[in-house]
Amino acid sequence: MAALSWNGEGSFVFTSSSAPYDCNDNGPCDEDTPTVPIGRSPRTDTLLKAEKVVLEFDGCVTCGCHRYCFHDNLNILYKMDRGAHFYWLHKGTVDARPDHILNLIHYEDAASLSVTILKKKLRGRIFLGCDNHPLSRQEVMDLVDKSGKFDKKFQGFTGGTSDPLGKKLNNSNTRKELGWEPKYPSFAHFLGVSE
Repeated sequence: MAALSWNGEGSFVFTSSSAPYDCNDNGPCDEDTPTVPIGRSPRTDTLLKAEKVVLEFDGCVTCGCHRYCFHDNLNILYKMDRGAHFYWLHKGTVDARPDHILNLIHYEDAASLSVTILKKKLRGRIFLGCDNHPLSRQEVMDLVDKSGKFDKKFQGFTGGTSDPLGKKLNNSNTRKELGWEPKYPSFAHFLGVSE
Protein backbone atom coordinates (compact mmCIF):
# COMPACT_ATOMS: atom_id res chain seq x y z
CA MET A 1 0.00 0.00 0.00
CA ALA A 2 2.85 2.41 0.80
CA ALA A 3 4.57 1.66 -2.51
CA LEU A 4 1.29 2.24 -4.39
CA SER A 5 0.94 5.61 -2.66
CA TRP A 6 4.42 6.75 -3.76
CA ASN A 7 4.30 9.14 -6.72
CA GLY A 8 7.75 8.05 -7.91
CA GLU A 9 9.48 11.32 -7.08
CA GLY A 10 12.57 11.40 -4.91
CA SER A 11 13.24 8.09 -3.24
CA PHE A 12 11.32 5.46 -1.30
CA VAL A 13 12.98 3.63 1.62
CA PHE A 14 11.76 0.53 3.45
CA THR A 15 13.52 -0.25 6.73
CA SER A 16 13.94 -3.99 7.00
CA SER A 17 15.98 -6.46 9.00
CA SER A 18 19.15 -8.48 8.55
CA ALA A 19 17.17 -11.63 9.41
CA PRO A 20 16.69 -12.66 5.74
CA TYR A 21 20.45 -12.96 5.19
CA ASP A 22 21.30 -16.66 5.09
CA CYS A 23 24.07 -16.49 7.65
CA ASN A 24 24.28 -17.68 11.23
CA ASP A 25 26.71 -19.34 13.65
CA ASN A 26 28.12 -15.85 14.34
CA GLY A 27 29.57 -15.81 10.82
CA PRO A 28 30.37 -12.82 8.58
CA CYS A 29 27.61 -11.17 6.56
CA ASP A 30 27.54 -8.17 4.21
CA GLU A 31 25.33 -6.60 1.55
CA ASP A 32 26.10 -9.42 -0.90
CA THR A 33 25.32 -12.36 1.41
CA PRO A 34 22.56 -14.55 -0.10
CA THR A 35 19.13 -14.48 1.52
CA VAL A 36 17.28 -17.47 2.93
CA PRO A 37 14.98 -19.24 0.48
CA ILE A 38 11.27 -18.48 0.61
CA GLY A 39 9.49 -21.11 2.68
CA ARG A 40 12.08 -21.54 5.42
CA SER A 41 10.44 -19.18 7.91
CA PRO A 42 7.15 -17.26 7.91
CA ARG A 43 8.89 -14.22 9.42
CA THR A 44 11.65 -14.04 6.81
CA ASP A 45 9.10 -14.79 4.07
CA THR A 46 7.16 -11.68 5.11
CA LEU A 47 10.28 -9.51 5.03
CA LEU A 48 11.54 -10.92 1.73
CA LYS A 49 8.15 -10.42 0.08
CA ALA A 50 7.97 -6.83 1.34
CA GLU A 51 11.52 -6.14 0.13
CA LYS A 52 10.66 -7.62 -3.29
CA VAL A 53 7.68 -5.26 -3.66
CA VAL A 54 9.80 -2.25 -2.69
CA LEU A 55 12.51 -3.17 -5.20
CA GLU A 56 9.90 -3.80 -7.93
CA PHE A 57 8.70 -0.22 -7.35
CA ASP A 58 12.35 0.94 -7.62
CA GLY A 59 12.52 1.79 -3.93
CA CYS A 60 15.45 1.09 -1.61
CA VAL A 61 15.77 -1.27 1.34
CA THR A 62 17.88 -0.65 4.43
CA CYS A 63 18.50 -3.95 6.19
CA GLY A 64 19.34 -3.80 9.85
CA CYS A 65 17.47 -0.63 10.77
CA HIS A 66 14.53 -2.58 12.12
CA ARG A 67 13.40 -2.41 15.73
CA TYR A 68 14.91 -5.19 17.84
CA CYS A 69 12.92 -8.33 18.55
CA PHE A 70 14.23 -10.02 21.67
CA HIS A 71 14.05 -13.61 20.46
CA ASP A 72 15.85 -13.40 17.13
CA ASN A 73 18.95 -11.97 15.52
CA LEU A 74 17.87 -8.65 14.11
CA ASN A 75 20.11 -5.64 14.40
CA ILE A 76 19.52 -3.72 17.55
CA LEU A 77 18.51 -0.09 17.52
CA TYR A 78 19.53 1.60 20.74
CA LYS A 79 19.84 4.81 22.71
CA MET A 80 20.55 5.25 26.41
CA ASP A 81 17.08 4.24 27.63
CA ARG A 82 15.98 1.93 24.78
CA GLY A 83 17.37 -1.22 23.28
CA ALA A 84 18.32 -4.72 24.30
CA HIS A 85 20.82 -3.54 26.92
CA PHE A 86 18.13 -1.54 28.73
CA TYR A 87 15.58 -4.34 28.51
CA TRP A 88 18.06 -6.93 29.81
CA LEU A 89 19.26 -4.61 32.58
CA HIS A 90 15.72 -4.29 33.90
CA LYS A 91 15.06 -8.04 33.63
CA GLY A 92 18.17 -8.84 35.67
CA THR A 93 18.62 -12.33 34.22
CA VAL A 94 17.83 -13.44 30.68
CA ASP A 95 17.30 -16.98 29.40
CA ALA A 96 19.53 -16.62 26.32
CA ARG A 97 23.04 -17.70 25.36
CA PRO A 98 25.64 -15.02 26.13
CA ASP A 99 27.81 -15.62 23.04
CA HIS A 100 25.09 -14.81 20.47
CA ILE A 101 26.42 -11.99 18.26
CA LEU A 102 24.42 -8.77 17.93
CA ASN A 103 24.81 -5.90 15.48
CA LEU A 104 24.10 -2.47 16.86
CA ILE A 105 23.16 0.88 15.36
CA HIS A 106 22.07 3.98 17.26
CA TYR A 107 18.60 5.34 16.51
CA GLU A 108 20.14 8.59 15.19
CA ASP A 109 22.48 6.67 12.88
CA ALA A 110 19.69 4.49 11.50
CA ALA A 111 17.74 7.67 10.76
CA SER A 112 20.72 9.46 9.18
CA LEU A 113 21.39 6.44 6.95
CA SER A 114 17.81 6.51 5.67
CA VAL A 115 17.92 10.29 5.16
CA THR A 116 21.19 9.95 3.20
CA ILE A 117 19.54 7.45 0.85
CA LEU A 118 16.49 9.70 0.43
CA LYS A 119 18.61 12.79 -0.28
CA LYS A 120 20.63 10.96 -2.93
CA LYS A 121 17.36 9.87 -4.59
CA LEU A 122 18.68 6.34 -5.04
CA ARG A 123 16.60 3.65 -6.70
CA GLY A 124 16.29 -0.13 -6.48
CA ARG A 125 19.12 -0.72 -4.02
CA ILE A 126 19.70 -2.66 -0.80
CA PHE A 127 21.84 -1.12 1.94
CA LEU A 128 22.94 -2.41 5.33
CA GLY A 129 22.77 -0.42 8.58
CA CYS A 130 25.13 -1.30 11.44
CA ASP A 131 28.14 0.12 13.29
CA ASN A 132 30.60 -2.59 12.11
CA HIS A 133 31.38 -3.52 15.71
CA PRO A 134 29.42 -6.73 16.37
CA LEU A 135 29.29 -7.74 20.02
CA SER A 136 28.13 -10.77 21.90
CA ARG A 137 25.24 -10.32 24.31
CA GLN A 138 27.73 -10.71 27.15
CA GLU A 139 30.06 -8.06 25.70
CA VAL A 140 27.13 -5.63 25.43
CA MET A 141 26.27 -6.07 29.10
CA ASP A 142 29.93 -5.94 30.17
CA LEU A 143 30.17 -2.54 28.48
CA VAL A 144 26.99 -1.40 30.23
CA ASP A 145 28.49 -2.42 33.58
CA LYS A 146 31.85 -0.82 32.77
CA SER A 147 30.20 2.49 31.82
CA GLY A 148 28.81 3.07 35.33
CA LYS A 149 25.91 4.97 33.74
CA PHE A 150 23.14 2.70 34.99
CA ASP A 151 21.81 2.22 38.51
CA LYS A 152 20.83 -1.43 38.03
CA LYS A 153 23.22 -4.36 37.81
CA PHE A 154 22.74 -7.12 35.24
CA GLN A 155 22.88 -10.61 36.79
CA GLY A 156 23.59 -12.68 33.69
CA PHE A 157 22.45 -14.89 30.83
CA THR A 158 21.21 -18.37 31.66
CA GLY A 159 20.57 -19.85 28.20
CA GLY A 160 22.22 -22.98 26.89
CA THR A 161 24.52 -23.42 23.94
CA SER A 162 21.80 -25.08 21.85
CA ASP A 163 20.16 -21.70 21.16
CA PRO A 164 20.84 -20.20 17.69
CA LEU A 165 23.77 -17.86 17.11
CA GLY A 166 23.77 -14.57 15.24
CA LYS A 167 25.81 -13.02 12.43
CA LYS A 168 28.59 -10.44 12.16
CA LEU A 169 27.44 -7.67 9.85
CA ASN A 170 29.78 -5.44 7.88
CA ASN A 171 28.39 -2.51 5.87
CA SER A 172 31.63 -1.15 4.39
CA ASN A 173 30.10 -1.24 0.89
CA THR A 174 27.10 0.82 2.04
CA ARG A 175 29.37 3.38 3.71
CA LYS A 176 31.61 3.70 0.66
CA GLU A 177 28.76 4.08 -1.82
CA LEU A 178 26.80 6.58 0.28
CA GLY A 179 29.73 8.47 1.83
CA TRP A 180 28.01 7.82 5.16
CA GLU A 181 29.52 7.17 8.58
CA PRO A 182 27.68 6.71 11.88
CA LYS A 183 27.82 9.43 14.52
CA TYR A 184 28.36 6.65 17.08
CA PRO A 185 31.06 4.34 15.65
CA SER A 186 30.43 1.69 18.32
CA PHE A 187 28.31 0.94 21.37
CA ALA A 188 31.45 1.31 23.51
CA HIS A 189 32.07 4.77 22.03
CA PHE A 190 28.46 5.75 22.73
CA LEU A 191 28.84 4.70 26.38
CA GLY A 192 32.18 6.50 26.70
CA VAL A 193 34.19 3.35 27.40
CA SER A 194 35.99 2.83 24.07
CA GLU A 195 39.73 2.43 24.21
